[in-house]
Amino acid sequence: MDFWDVILRRRSVRKFEHEGIPENAIEEIIKAATVAPSGSNAKNWHFIVVKDASVRESLRSVVKKKIGDLVSRMKSQRARDEFLGYSKYFTFFADAPAVIAVVMKKYDSLSVRMIQKYGDSGTASSTAGVQNVAAAIENMLLAATAMGLGSCWMTGPLIAKKELERILGVAQPDNLLALVPVGVPKGEVPGPHVFPENLDEVMTVI
Repeated sequence: MDFWDVILRRRSVRKFEHEGIPENAIEEIIKAATVAPSGSNAKNWHFIVVKDASVRESLRSVVKKKIGDLVSRMKSQRARDEFLGYSKYFTFFADAPAVIAVVMKKYDSLSVRMIQKYGDSGTASSTAGVQNVAAAIENMLLAATAMGLGSCWMTGPLIAKKELERILGVAQPDNLLALVPVGVPKGEVPGPHVFPENLDEVMTVI
C-alpha cells in the first residue's frame, strides 16, 4: 500500500482471529513507533508486548472487575445502562494474539523549567511528553495496517490503570497510556476512510 492508502485504510479493529501473527510483525510495529517525532528527541516511551494468554486474561479480569465495581456504585439505571453499553468495548484486547502496552517515560521539558524559574508562572506545564507517545502510537497503527493487520488504540481499559500497571510491572514515574491489541482481523473490516469534502469545517486560514 502507498502512503495515502495506508492512512485511509487504518481502522479500529475489535475482533481478531485466534491465529498468530508473523514473528517479526511486532518488531516491525515497534520499530515504526521508535521513529516517531518527539520533543528534544526524548523518545520517552517503552512498549510491553503481551503474548502470554494467561497474562492477557489477567489484564481483562481486572478491567471487568473495575467495570463491575463502578456499576455497583451507580444509582441511576440510565447511567448503568449507558456505561455498560460503552464499557463492553474495554476488554476485547485480550482476544488478540498480542497486546502492546504503551508506557510513557518521564519527560523533562526544558521550556517548562525555564518558565518556572524565570517566567511569570510557577505552574507551567507541558503536554509534549504525552504528544510524543501519541505520535509513536499512530506510527504503530499505520505500520500494522501496512502489514495487513488489525489494531486499535485503547484507553478505556485504563479505568483499571493501577491494577494493569501492577500486572505489567509499570511503576512511577512511568505511566501506562494505552493498550494496542494487534492481530489478523476477524470478519469484514470497514472500508477506507474518505477525506472530508469541505476542509473549511476543520481548517481556518489566517
